[in-house]
Amino acid sequence: MRVLYYTDSLRLGGKERQLVELLKGLKQAGIELLLVCMDQGEFYEPDVQALSIPLKYLFRKSRWDPRVLHGFYRLAREFKPNIIHTNSMMSSAYALPTAKLMRVPLINGSIRNCFRSASTRWKVERALLALSDFRIANSTAGLHSRGFSPNSPKDFVIHNGFDLSRAEIADSAGSDGIAHDQVGMIAEFRPDKDFKTFLLAARRLVSQRPNVIFVTVGDGETLEEMKQLAGDAGDRIQFLGRRKNVEQIISSFSVGVLSTFTEGISNSIMEYMVMAKPVIASDCAGSREIVLEGKTGFLVPPQDSEALADRISFLLDHPDEARRMGKAGRKHIEENFSLKAMVDQTIEIYERSMQSQNRRGIAREPARSHLRNA
Repeated sequence: MRVLYYTDSLRLGGKERQLVELLKGLKQAGIELLLVCMDQGEFYEPDVQALSIPLKYLFRKSRWDPRVLHGFYRLAREFKPNIIHTNSMMSSAYALPTAKLMRVPLINGSIRNCFRSASTRWKVERALLALSDFRIANSTAGLHSRGFSPNSPKDFVIHNGFDLSRAEIADSAGSDGIAHDQVGMIAEFRPDKDFKTFLLAARRLVSQRPNVIFVTVGDGETLEEMKQLAGDAGDRIQFLGRRKNVEQIISSFSVGVLSTFTEGISNSIMEYMVMAKPVIASDCAGSREIVLEGKTGFLVPPQDSEALADRISFLLDHPDEARRMGKAGRKHIEENFSLKAMVDQTIEIYERSMQSQNRRGIAREPARSHLRNA
């Protein structure tokens, strides 16, 4: 089986990290892969190169560059894929004409959040999803947010998978030299990530609890604004910027937080849980599919810094309960969000799409019992 995977970039981000994990699993399963990328991606490019997966770049001179259409068609004609798989609106837009011309199934995996919007961009993404042969969302809430039927045989939910060996490497490496009693949030600094609420809770607690440090990991367009919001807290609120060794950093956390406005299945939450840390997350659609309220952590109302601060204080004041939740979270990931499950379910959808395209069938029947319709 030959799969052409088309993505925007290999920059820092949860979508990009999940792509690397998926490619790793597909490669181990014997799938022949070609990765095509729109932008030079220095962050995860070495990880792809380490997998010995062919990587091609199609650079754009503008957002909508018609030459990319021709370049992608040429690469596809040379590679002769059985499947074209995309993970963003832009890669889907450029891949769709080639998929239709070559009669190759297009699997659109761009549903990574739970946004509903009346914007032109949202409507374009919705149209591209409708024109794709199959759709994969990483949360049930995300699939519903785009208006697709949970009973459709072409719509699927595949939760993000986690390579547990990453946590073992972090454990063996030790901590990152950061204070033990700390609360952290790992996310990109962008408008849909609610660092404001996290920082307001941090400012409330640093005045009450002199032994706690708050840590953010990530960068992006709202970083400077959030640094201003942190005020004069000094070293009590730390901005670590882009970091790749996130599991090693999380190993020093007492509590992992994700304050956000909307979410699919968050990589950050998974990372907290794998490292056996209790989680506090905004009570939005996708987070309800991974955080078990009162068992692996807490869900708090969005934009409620007081509620967030109260839950943080509870976990810091009850370390035994925090450890119990952390262990339960680790078990939850092991049982429900494994890398193997993500890869197996993806391959099964590949097989189903090939069957629908070629009535002569394929070498082996898909194990349909593993497929997760929304």
